[in-house]
Amino acid sequence: MRKIRTTTFIVTIALMAGMLTSCGKSVFEVTENTGKAVTITAEKAEKDASVMFGSIEVEEGEQLSISTDLAKGSVRVEILPEAEEQTIDKIPEMDEEAIMVGNFVRTDAESGTVPAGSYLVKATCLERATGTVRIVTDKLH
Repeated sequence: MRKIRTTTFIVTIALMAGMLTSCGKSVFEVTENTGKAVTITAEKAEKDASVMFGSIEVEEGEQLSISTDLAKGSVRVEILPEAEEQTIDKIPEMDEEAIMVGNFVRTDAESGTVPAGSYLVKATCLERATGTVRIVTDKLH
């Protein structure tokens, strides 16, 4: 009987240690990018964590829509024009000003029209965040 209790205790401690390790993980990453839809997932993402990626394509008659489903925290999203001449060996210059900027909390949403083209997306945690940010192109209403 004593051996069963000891084994149970050891297994319980191992499980608790595993849970504590996974609880401390901070994630802020792009989990979907189809060129027309982007999803950023935050899981206990630290303040100032950021991702930048491209490109999201906007065609004539489309707009950009940004929506969030954040259980905690806030995220700033910036939409920047993509440099026309860009190669894998050349990092794009970030001289361009963002054409769309928003600070999002909880279930905020925002839509806006932008000229047709390719855009970079930059997202930054303003506060420790958990949830998702979704950026999509959709038809103008």
